[in-house]
Amino acid sequence: MSEPLIVQTLTEKRAEILGQIKAYEAQIAHAKHDLAHVNATIELFAAPERRRARYIVSHGFFKKGEIADICVRHLGVDAELTTRELAERVMTERDLDISDTTLRNSVVFKVVQALRHAKRRKLVRMIEKRKGMCVWGAGDVVTLRVVASTPSTTG
Repeated sequence: MSEPLIVQTLTEKRAEILGQIKAYEAQIAHAKHDLAHVNATIELFAAPERRRARYIVSHGFFKKGEIADICVRHLGVDAELTTRELAERVMTERDLDISDTTLRNSVVFKVVQALRHAKRRKLVRMIEKRKGMCVWGAGDVVTLRVVASTPSTTG
């Protein structure tokens, strides 16, 4: 037995409406994506002193070795800290907003890179992983960095 004509017509109409809804949802998702970029640009230019840090952390915001030095210093005082705690301490020392998720994620990534390099130089050691986070401790080697205040002369 075939379906009555009214049921067949309504089934087709339902499929057509569902297709339109999916198309509108795709347009809305695209518009939200564009809106997020527009909002980020507005924030960047609205308060450039405060917001710019979020975007420059990965491009020369920290001096070479600065993150590792901060982490080693804090590990010398507190013995064991997680990567997140170290990142928050780095942010605090540079007067960065800890509540800014984008900025914090960028700094955490930089801290992870710095700690991996410091681990190879035996400045820090990874003690264990707790709940997916590395716990770090001070390393076995203690080094001092000496910076000359006057340029050396040959003669």
